This record gives sequence, structure tokens and C-alpha cells, in this order.
Amino acid sequence: MTRFLAALFLLLTLPLAAAAAPLLKPAVTVRDPVIRLGDLFDDVGERAQVAVAAAPPPGRRMVLGAGWLAALAESQHIAWQPASRFDQAVVERASREIGADEISRRLIEALSEQTPTANTELKLDAPAPHLAVAAGDTAPLGVEGLSLDPRSGRFSASISVGDGGERLRVSGRLIRTAEVPVPARLLAAGETIAAGDVTTVTLRADRLGANTLLQASDLVGRAPRRPLRAGEPVHGADVEVPLVVRRGTLVTILLETPALRLSTEGKAMDDGGMGAVIRVANTRSSRVIDAVVAGPGTVSVALAR
Repeated sequence: MTRFLAALFLLLTLPLAAAAAPLLKPAVTVRDPVIRLGDLFDDVGERAQVAVAAAPPPGRRMVLGAGWLAALAESQHIAWQPASRFDQAVVERASREIGADEISRRLIEALSEQTPTANTELKLDAPAPHLAVAAGDTAPLGVEGLSLDPRSGRFSASISVGDGGERLRVSGRLIRTAEVPVPARLLAAGETIAAGDVTTVTLRADRLGANTLLQASDLVGRAPRRPLRAGEPVHGADVEVPLVVRRGTLVTILLETPALRLSTEGKAMDDGGMGAVIRVANTRSSRVIDAVVAGPGTVSVALAR
């Protein structure tokens, strides 16, 4: 009877002991800078808060192998043994990512303390820099060691969040920009440009030619010498005052004074826009005179004093 009771006791207690054995967590995400015992094993009771290793940096992960875990379990008196050499725990540090837009905004703020940043564009050398910081870390983005070459606009700096956090080295260029008037549509040669035919775009200042027109008023009322494509900068040589009188056409020559108004017929010997001085031949006398274009088919002359 004694042996039977002992065997029965063992049968009843073995499942309970197996159920109470700690279980390994094969994958876990931690928020703290340390890995705790409870992050790796279930059912470790009060020892769950014991720190056993440093956590990986924010956004990184580390793999703890079977040997390391077995040694940890033994040192902490945990009844756990790896089932095979392939047992492991992958630990990842919870993080939030700071991307290129936030980094660029902070750099502009820092650069504005050294140089005017109005009408500028920031171009980073790295196409998509990012910085992983601990989840919940709300410390402001810091800029250290900022250097700027005012002539080229080249800069470099270190970006970090909080004290002792990971630092990201960034570099790039601060590019000056300008608001430039451009055709809003395809403009044909010779047509008069109206205000509605002009819009503005932001372009890099170093890509503008010396003769690029920078004011809408430089375009409105002018006529293209050649077709102008929408959205492209216009140079001074691309436009002219619209022709009102064309060479070889007949015009009316006006001579006006406070006391009289005379007119005669002439032939234009030059093209001319409003206000332009052109040569005109009197069709009766063949005399060539200089006259001012006063309107379509009309020129005016003044009496010599």
C-alpha cells in the first residue's frame, strides 16, 4: 500500500511541476535599455524584473543563443534547458524613426542662426537619412558640430536625440532659390503675352542664366521671338515688343501740332513695336524720315525746332 501511494503521488505531482516550468520567449520587443529576466522567460515570478543584459540600440535586434540562455537559466536558478542548440531568443528594441523631413527641418533651423535661409532649398547627400530613437523618447532633435561654407553652401553636422543617444552624421548643401516667371502654356512666336499666360515656379538660383527674366512685368505685353514652352525660364533675347508695324507695309504718317494735324502716306522700311523709332519713306516724295510707331499702321513725326 505504501508503494502504491508513493507512485500515485508522483503521477499527480509531475504534470504540475511540468506546467510550472518557465517557458522561453523566442521573440520579444523591449522598451527599456536593459533586458529583464521576464522579457525572456514566462513564469519566473518576482525575478521577472531582474536585469540580465543591456538591450540593443533603438531599432536594432540581438540574438541570444541556446548556450547563453542555458547559462543564464542556471545562474538564476531557473528550471529551463534548451531542447536543442537551435533554441534562441531574438530581442528587438522598440523605437520610433526620425526621417529625412524632420532632419531637414531641424537643420534649416540650425543653419538660420548662421546664414539667411529664406528662399533656400536643403539638399542632403544621403537620399533618405533616418535616425532610430527609443520609443517614447520625446527629447528634441539636437544638432552638433554644424559647419557651413557660405560660398558653396556645403554643410555637415551630427544629429542626435537626448544625451548618449545614437548620432547620425549628415552633410549636404544649402541651395539658393528664386521665384521665376514662366509661361503657363505654350506660347507661339509673335503672340502678345497676357498676364494670364504667366505663372511662377521656384528654381535653383545657380541654374538661372545672367539674362533670365525675373519679373512677370518683363513678360507681360511682350511677344516671343520663338515658341516658348510652358514652365521654362525665359531670357531677355527670347521676347520682344510686339510688332505693330511691319517692314514694307503702308502706314499713315501723322504730323500734329497744337494748331494743325497733317497726314500722308508712307512705307515702313523697318519693323517696329509701339514707341519704336523706324524709318519711313514718303510715297509721294520718296523722302526717308524717322518716325515713332504710334499704333497699328500709324507713325508720327514731330516738327524740327
